[in-house]
Amino acid sequence: MLSEEMLLERAGNFTASENFRLMAGWDAPDVDRDFMWFNDVYNVLKPLYESGERKFLVGDLDGKFVFKLSGELIQKTLNVIKSEIPPTGLVTYAEEKAMETLFDFDPSLNFSTAHTRNGEERELECMEKLSEATGLEFLHTGDNQVHIHANEVGCTPDGVIFDELDLVQTGAEVKCKSPLIHAKNLLINTNQDLMKAAFDHFVQVQTAMLVTGTDYWYFANYNPYAKRKDMQFKHIIIYRDDAFIKILKKRIEIAKKIKADFLSKFYQKEMAVAA
Repeated sequence: MLSEEMLLERAGNFTASENFRLMAGWDAPDVDRDFMWFNDVYNVLKPLYESGERKFLVGDLDGKFVFKLSGELIQKTLNVIKSEIPPTGLVTYAEEKAMETLFDFDPSLNFSTAHTRNGEERELECMEKLSEATGLEFLHTGDNQVHIHANEVGCTPDGVIFDELDLVQTGAEVKCKSPLIHAKNLLINTNQDLMKAAFDHFVQVQTAMLVTGTDYWYFANYNPYAKRKDMQFKHIIIYRDDAFIKILKKRIEIAKKIKADFLSKFYQKEMAVAA
């Protein structure tokens, strides 16, 4: 469980461990915009759709008879309009981040699960095993973890390595899970494996590399109760996925705008009361 101090430091930031909430439908194919009359039809239908209109085959708009448009043209344009609507989960997440800047920390909401308790108890030992396996000295582990952030995006690595310029060279994300989840994590060997088996962890690691500007990250799993010693601990390297990070950054920018717009409603109310 994160300390109250760490939670306060993370408040308002789109954090690595939660950023999977930004990514619903991230891998959907790009919607076709390259067709005749797209701009004209889009400019007519977009404000109508946003106002709640759903019947587009009847009416006369600025001299353009909408019923003369083909059903296919309308549908293709609607596909573009719908693709621009942020996922509900992203909107909720962005609004929650807005509220973290307006509300003090509520300790009643900081609850633990078996996984978080396991992490608290075994995480440092896992990091020690990772150092032993790699020959690297990871800093800022355990109670000395740090929250690294920039432009409202942050990560809290389980350990970091610095280069000769004191910049983050790489870091680690370790998991101490129940037997079944731990065993499934042991089968992960590549970026694609992690993306498929534990998408939330994949987003977490890629966010960490986005924030720190690094090219690779360690992903380790530890459960000391495995009867076979070779199943107790395993680590792999996850590499920076620039194509995925490009999409992640776009989602973050959308969320930041929603966060700012939601916050502005309360500041406008405050200014109205003051006036």
